[in-house]
Amino acid sequence: MKALFTAGPQHGYRFAVVAFISLALLFLDSRYTQVDSLRQSISYLVSPVQSLVTLPNSVISWSSTTFAERDELLENNRTLNSQISILQQKVQKLAILEAENDRLRRLLDASARLESSFKTTEMISVDPDPYSIQVIINRGAADGAYVGQAILDADGLFGMITQVNSLTSRVVLVADANIAVPVYVNRNGMRSVVIGTGDLNNLELEYVPDTADIVVGDVLVTSGLAGKYPAGYPVAMVIAMEHDPGEPFARIRAKPLAELNKSKNLLMVFQSEVQP
Repeated sequence: MKALFTAGPQHGYRFAVVAFISLALLFLDSRYTQVDSLRQSISYLVSPVQSLVTLPNSVISWSSTTFAERDELLENNRTLNSQISILQQKVQKLAILEAENDRLRRLLDASARLESSFKTTEMISVDPDPYSIQVIINRGAADGAYVGQAILDADGLFGMITQVNSLTSRVVLVADANIAVPVYVNRNGMRSVVIGTGDLNNLELEYVPDTADIVVGDVLVTSGLAGKYPAGYPVAMVIAMEHDPGEPFARIRAKPLAELNKSKNLLMVFQSEVQP
């Protein structure tokens, strides 16, 4: 109790001093401009303290804004990547459709040049037999297909039907090692026989004299001899010739004009005597 009474006058004295100083500063501020300089000096001292006091709030606000923007950017990035994937799939589909339309257009152009009757067909599978080059098409006896029937693509002779079922047929390609096609050189009419090698990109001409008038770039066309293939269809183009002085025959290689490893849409050619 005694301490309270003794402390009271000290507190009153301090209050009086503070009040006096405040009144003096107010008076000086209103009367003298020098106080402005003092205020500015004091502000230089107080500003760093104020900055330190507000720094945590500023850091928290900046961090919250930065992380929110980062999350928004990540979400936008995921959305854009998804949209890009969808657009890429659509572009691929359009490219596939465009390529298919181009193949069908070429096939129709080829059919317009044929004098024989024809039907369109489509390759549905490849024969896995490693010793032959054969495919299966989606036409059979119900469509008038027959053994020995010529099959074309948009560029040339593709192969020949060797087996017929009710709804499908088996086609052996001209590159098969068991196939021989009578042909003539379109440039000069010279006759020969093209045989398969088992390589989709290579055929060979059989028993061509070393002095025969054949040059690289000559187009070989079906001659119609032996009755297996109708005459007048392009088969291959000569791509290489080898002359061995010790051999009576030249070795001549030709590339099939039909796209044996690509074509899917094909034509079945009907000769007049077996027209369905």
